[in-house]
Amino acid sequence: MSKSVLIIDDDEDLSVLLMEFLQSKGFTVSRAFDGASGLEKARAQLPDLITMDFNMPGANGVETYNKLRSHPETAVIPVIFFSSTMMGLIKRMVLENTRIKFLKKGCPTKELEACVNEMMALPKLAPPPPPPVKPDGLR
Repeated sequence: MSKSVLIIDDDEDLSVLLMEFLQSKGFTVSRAFDGASGLEKARAQLPDLITMDFNMPGANGVETYNKLRSHPETAVIPVIFFSSTMMGLIKRMVLENTRIKFLKKGCPTKELEACVNEMMALPKLAPPPPPPVKPDGLR
């Protein structure tokens, strides 16, 4: 079974190029064009990897990322951010978490392929357990 990638990017031309590249490497690929539909697809499909534009209308990449992390099923999915500029927030996020990478838009395909392969090689993590239920039924 091939590994799956979800592309969340409002730039249709770029997402088509990325999709075609990933499919040529044997990955199953789906796309979403904004953060809200990306969250829905991520929860429904549980992809092995998500690539995400940092700057999108509506919920930007960080807001979408934080919402992904707030759900146990999607909290463990590695993410590659794409942006034309490296912002301080992304730098900090990348340094603090090995399951996040950053690539500049338009990076060489060898760099993209190496990053995707590195993220796909990460061990698959089980979602964290839900918080314990107190005797009165409250969490």
